[in-house]
Amino acid sequence: MAVIKPTLTLVSNASAATTDPGPLSVALTLSATDSLTVDEVASGIYTFDDATSHTTIFDGSSFGADGLGGTVGGYIYLKNTSTSATVYIGIVADGGSASDIDASGDAARLFTLKAQEFAWLPYDYTMDVTADSDGAATLEWWRFDRG
Repeated sequence: MAVIKPTLTLVSNASAATTDPGPLSVALTLSATDSLTVDEVASGIYTFDDATSHTTIFDGSSFGADGLGGTVGGYIYLKNTSTSATVYIGIVADGGSASDIDASGDAARLFTLKAQEFAWLPYDYTMDVTADSDGAATLEWWRFDRG
C-alpha cells in the first residue's frame, strides 16, 4: 500500500484590501490535509477535437464497484489544461453512454471546469464519469484507487 497526502489551501485578502481584494470582510486562510492509502494509480489525457466531442472518462464497472460505500472506490483529479475552452463533467448510470452535456440545465452534468480549473473528489465507482467540451480542449485526469 502507498500513501498520498492531498492538501487544499484557500487564501484570500479581506474585501477592503487594495491588492487582490477577497470575497469576505475578513482575510481567509483555510487548509485541509489528509493521508490516504492507495494501491493503484492511473492517469491520462483526453483531447476534445471540437464542441461535438464527448467521452466516458471512468467506467465504474471496470473497477469492481461491489461493496459498501467508502470501502471501494478512490479519488480522482481532473484538470482542464486548455487556455480558453470549457470542459463539462457529468455522471451517468453505469453502462450508460457519454452525451453532449453542455446544454443549460442538463441533469447529467455534475460540474464545469473553465480553462485551467481543476477538481479533486472521492469516487465510489458506482457511476460512469463523462466529459464534454464547448470546443477544442484537453482534460488531464488521475485516478487513485483506495487501498
